[in-house]
Amino acid sequence: MRAAFCIGLCAVALSIAAHGAACADEFFKGKEITLYTGSPPGGPYDTYTRLVGRHLGAHIPGNPNVVVQNMVGASGRRMIGYLYNLAPRDGTAIAAAERAVALAPLLGEDDQFDALKMAWLGSANTETNVCIVWHTSAIKTIDDVRTHAMNVGTSGPSSTDAIFPNMMNVLFGMHFKVIGGYKGAPQSDLAIERGELDGRCGISWDTLVALKTAWLDQKLIRILVQLALDRDPKLPDVPWVFDLATTDQQRQILTFWTLPNKMGRPFVAPPGLPADRVAVLRHAFTATLKDPQLRAEADAMKLAVNGIGGEEVMALLEKAYAMPKEVVEKAALAGEGR
Repeated sequence: MRAAFCIGLCAVALSIAAHGAACADEFFKGKEITLYTGSPPGGPYDTYTRLVGRHLGAHIPGNPNVVVQNMVGASGRRMIGYLYNLAPRDGTAIAAAERAVALAPLLGEDDQFDALKMAWLGSANTETNVCIVWHTSAIKTIDDVRTHAMNVGTSGPSSTDAIFPNMMNVLFGMHFKVIGGYKGAPQSDLAIERGELDGRCGISWDTLVALKTAWLDQKLIRILVQLALDRDPKLPDVPWVFDLATTDQQRQILTFWTLPNKMGRPFVAPPGLPADRVAVLRHAFTATLKDPQLRAEADAMKLAVNGIGGEEVMALLEKAYAMPKEVVEKAALAGEGR
């Protein structure tokens, strides 16, 4: 009797799960999904968003149309605030978030959303950030920034190209001068070429390979340091930021700020999304990254696609939010340059 009862419970559970999946499958048929990005057209986040957007609909049951829409402002905070507070909570609105934005509530910088309540779908890749300097600069190595001022551009305080130079100023006595007011990465890059900036600190290595081939081929930039949770084997001769640390607290702060790099280019849905639709979108996202057509397109664009699933993104965020309060507070001050 006990065995029969258990079998009956399993049958009911499977029936409910199948019914939920069927409902999700039917829901997306004939629908249009808006995929938001908080970056301007032409930048690295926009490039990844559009790559995924071109293939995602083919892997969602019902094959909905996916339309990419830019919602620029406040280093991605405007977009994430809209997604959390105003966007439909039915799966027809999702977004490619800037990874550092997910830490804003933890740092007391933003109270309009809760990152742990959102439905993280996965990430298109993992990242290693680097600091670059234009070839005409007198700065040759990262140690030179301890004695020479280096002007770097950013789109806002939540961007990695503001956080990383600020952090290194505080932790290691560097002299990065962070200059804001740039709408996004393309504008900062033009400013470097015009001589308005010395470089950037917090740009993705994969982005350089994909979008700035001429800079690398013509040796127009020097790579000063790599910023990542783990040393990148593709950059064996570039100093690793953890090598600069001399105390446990410095290493903890570096861990806090490089942990989001593992999230790379994260995709997310609003809170309150039905569980069956979260499951469908996560599965579709994973399948999209494995799609041979996407892979071929990414290879042609020199875009790295080595993503992780939604559960892994969520685990990284939970790790960040579980860090000791003292470490978070000091990391927040360092990220602001204080």
